[in-house]
Amino acid sequence: MSDRVDVVCPCCSTRLVVDTATGEILAEERPKRDAEATFESALHSVRSGAGRREDAFSKAVTRTRNLDDLLNKKFEEARKKAAKDGKETDGPRNPLDLD
Repeated sequence: MSDRVDVVCPCCSTRLVVDTATGEILAEERPKRDAEATFESALHSVRSGAGRREDAFSKAVTRTRNLDDLLNKKFEEARKKAAKDGKETDGPRNPLDLD
């Protein structure tokens, strides 16, 4: 077994080298920052995020409306099945009658 493990942070993409025996961090390598990133590009990504959020919200609303119709159809089918099954029996059984 190796005496060290390489781990990549899912949030910041930092690569860590960890000692398996002690759990201590032996080395850390942070990702390079984008030197060409500007305030305008950051502002553009924030503003485009509003459009993505609006699209995601409208899709969620559509799914919710479709889900309501689907659940109503399933409920009607279950009610029809229960009515059909109810006609075949005399009613619920009394557990005390089973003795």
